[in-house]
Amino acid sequence: MILISASSVVGEQTYGDVFYFVKRQLFQGVFLGLLLAWLMSKIDYHKLKKGALILLGLNVLFVLLGFIPALQLPGATSQRWLKIGALSVQPSEFLKLTFIIFLSALLTKFSLLERKRIWGKPFIFYVLSLGLIAFILIEQPSTGTLIVLGLASLLVYFISGMSGRQILVVALVGVMGFSLLMAQGGYRKERIKSFLAAQDDPMGKGYQISQSLIGIGSGGLWGIGFGRSVQKFNYLPQSHSDAIFSIIAEELGFIGAGCIIILYILFLSVGVKIARGSPDSFGKFLAVGLTANIIIQALINIGAMCKLLPITGIPLPFISYGGSALTTNLISIGILSNIAKQS
Repeated sequence: MILISASSVVGEQTYGDVFYFVKRQLFQGVFLGLLLAWLMSKIDYHKLKKGALILLGLNVLFVLLGFIPALQLPGATSQRWLKIGALSVQPSEFLKLTFIIFLSALLTKFSLLERKRIWGKPFIFYVLSLGLIAFILIEQPSTGTLIVLGLASLLVYFISGMSGRQILVVALVGVMGFSLLMAQGGYRKERIKSFLAAQDDPMGKGYQISQSLIGIGSGGLWGIGFGRSVQKFNYLPQSHSDAIFSIIAEELGFIGAGCIIILYILFLSVGVKIARGSPDSFGKFLAVGLTANIIIQALINIGAMCKLLPITGIPLPFISYGGSALTTNLISIGILSNIAKQS
């Protein structure tokens, strides 16, 4: 319902159909995602452990196809989209799933003592595999996906028993990587600048965040009413995808936006409960990683729209427009359901 309201104007203006984005979301995200979620809830999650490396390898190859011009989405500003017939797919979204499966399977093969060693095989494999994926995602570019994947995988390794020295190494590598990206300039540096000084250029670099704050502030306590958003009339860019939380706050107010946040908190509590009740380490690590993926995305998206964090282009899970993201999240739900059944 929120997507219907947020996407109605851009759908009518661009495609002559108020429900254009909702229809695509239903067919590319909801129907396919629910089917795959149901299948994953029926298939024993332990089978994912055996094929973890193959799944990740296929996913990486799928992501690399985005660099082939003939397969790129026409008019796209990055190389992270593939055009397959009538479908548009973002392969990097599925890395949030396959890399967590791979890392969870990897960590269960080694003892706690081996996982804590700074030169141990699991830590080296983790750093090298994440570094390879980071290089590919930076080239696309898909920095938002890399941030979510990096934080979620780091949490999984931390739960498995990460030592203090390993944390220090990861922190140093992260700082060095961030500094290198900033030194290169480009859109990433501009987003940081617009975050730090959005008020200095409200009609230029700080336009989106300024309009987002106007939308959130206009909602007040109860909102101006469902479907009555003003910001979606070409004032707020990406109102149906990355910035949809601002439309929620504008139409449903602090109460409506607060209810959305409470739902994510409840989801987090259920994910933690599933992880604690998991019958084995693989299920525990997997549940933590999949839950973290979704919650981290929600935190970053909401934080960016409230000017607490820089804008990264990360969608709001289950609500923003995006078939690949919704399908990935629903598959995660199916796997979590399967783990819960065996707890």
